[in-house]
Amino acid sequence: MKFLEELDLEEGKTLTIDCPVCKGKKKFTATRVDDIILYNCFRNSCTVKGVRKVGRTIESIRKKMNGHSVVKKVSEFEVPEYFSHDLTDCDEFIMKWDLFNIQLFHDVKNDRVVFPITRKGKIIDAIGRSLNADSFPKWYKYGNNMSYYAYRGDGVDRNVAVVVEDVLSAIAVGSHFPVIGFGLLGTALQQEHLYILSNFDRVVVALDPDASKKSLEHAKELNGYVKEVRVLKLNDDLKYKNLEDFNKLQEVLDG
Repeated sequence: MKFLEELDLEEGKTLTIDCPVCKGKKKFTATRVDDIILYNCFRNSCTVKGVRKVGRTIESIRKKMNGHSVVKKVSEFEVPEYFSHDLTDCDEFIMKWDLFNIQLFHDVKNDRVVFPITRKGKIIDAIGRSLNADSFPKWYKYGNNMSYYAYRGDGVDRNVAVVVEDVLSAIAVGSHFPVIGFGLLGTALQQEHLYILSNFDRVVVALDPDASKKSLEHAKELNGYVKEVRVLKLNDDLKYKNLEDFNKLQEVLDG
């Protein structure tokens, strides 16, 4: 894949072209982030995918020196005035999901429990869960800065991530195991997710039981970016803390 170094690919941009190996039309993508290129062919019969380190551009070096991240430009997130610190109406939800140690807000306008997403102590995005069972959508993201929710507890192993679907599962995993719970905020595995997860030595894919096929697909894709990838077949969503599922996860982590 030496030709990757010759691509005129700007920082943070994705190029879609015909695969140079299987010749699949518009099946090959390459994304440049800092000094690496993430590449992948989306044809099932093609095994081309991986990460290639390339030299930094003058532009990226200047941005680094000026303290700007080239991973993703984060726009200013203004916390809505209807976000309240008064969580009285959220007590039942907090008790149900054991969220006593989690920073939260109450969206009093839409009656949602809000999970702020922070970076360096600053709120850059937020995702809310409706307290009304009849409300739609059940989950709502307030900004566009983040495509995932990561939670790490005390004494975590920063080299291990457990990939789950939602915020509550990420918190459950990160609170009970020395790992980082990585919520996709859905079932789709995006380029940004691949970049972030490529920094881990081990990744366990543990999507909800009804997405077991997706878990296998994601594991196959992650194999090109992460040293060790495992799939955990669940009986229930990890947020429900099923004892058998937790025991199986512990076995995988110990293995």
